[in-house]
Amino acid sequence: MSTIVSRLDITQIFCDVDDFCQQWENLWQQVPQLPSTTGERRSTSRMHLSEVMTIVIAFHGSGYKTFM
Repeated sequence: MSTIVSRLDITQIFCDVDDFCQQWENLWQQVPQLPSTTGERRSTSRMHLSEVMTIVIAFHGSGYKTFM
């Protein structure tokens, strides 16, 4: 069984996603955001958005139904 991820280079997928995320984050900073509520926790992520999106794309393209 050939999946979309096996036919594509994961490095190329990451580079394309990273380019998109950089452009999107620049536009996102220009749009006024809703103010934070009192007591809201804002922890910083250890992974970049492009890394998370690449994992999700690879998972959906893999044909598996769970991460296990």
